[in-house]
Amino acid sequence: MSGPFDAEARARLAVLADQLIPAGDGMPSASEAGVPGEWLDAILAAEPGFGPALASVLAAAELADPAGALKRIETTDPNGWGTLTTVVAGAYFLNPEIAEKVGYPGRRAIPVDDGSEPDWLQDGLLDSVKSRGPVFRPTPGARPGIG
Repeated sequence: MSGPFDAEARARLAVLADQLIPAGDGMPSASEAGVPGEWLDAILAAEPGFGPALASVLAAAELADPAGALKRIETTDPNGWGTLTTVVAGAYFLNPEIAEKVGYPGRRAIPVDDGSEPDWLQDGLLDSVKSRGPVFRPTPGARPGIG
């Protein structure tokens, strides 16, 4: 992707992303999972609005101390922190290998009407309401007998 995410910006993102998501427990780090590469591109294609804020965070970050840089971003730039963490986590879990390792099937449609009886009709939950019959309340401000 062109624009603010040249090789240097992606390298800066890799440093911060690996601080947020390091390798461990059989899982790759953010950079090993492609966060600063193809998955960043996928996030920005889906939501280009992340681009300027992320570019600003990356440009201002002092990478000599990545943990300190993250703490400064978190405490002094809440919007930048939100963008950085959303992009990094989103890009990480867009990688199908990561999603598979954690058992995340991705977003999918779950039909509401599967043909079974609705749960509110089960276990007698509404029996008392159905047995009392209809209850009518007058409209606030309406006068009785005038329709």
